[in-house]
Amino acid sequence: MKQLIALSIGLCALASTILLTTSAYAAAWECGERSNLPLEGKNYCAAGDFRQAEINLGKVLDVLLKKHQLTFGDNRALRNAQSAFESYRDNQCSAENQRLEDKPFHPMIVAQCKTRLTNLRIDELKRMDRMRD
Repeated sequence: MKQLIALSIGLCALASTILLTTSAYAAAWECGERSNLPLEGKNYCAAGDFRQAEINLGKVLDVLLKKHQLTFGDNRALRNAQSAFESYRDNQCSAENQRLEDKPFHPMIVAQCKTRLTNLRIDELKRMDRMRD
């Protein structure tokens, strides 16, 4: 029993050390020039790009959803289209990069794909908004 407790404490300490080390490196990664970053930094930055694209998409979508609600009294069609887009994007990026699943750079490639498609969706929604005027 004492060995099990000692092992559990050791594993917790190891996990904490890894988490703190990863966080320390993440804080030091500058995503401007990525060619010199280690793979973990490139994955981190690609994920950050995708998070930012998602934030940008949310802003554009919120405005358009409100306009649809005011104009048509309903925004379900747009919400359904957005849900379908998100499903498409995630499945498309998974399919495009399935051959790389076991590679350490897979998360970066998938995040780049999702960022690319999300930015295309933002442009699409902006065009849709301009067509309404």
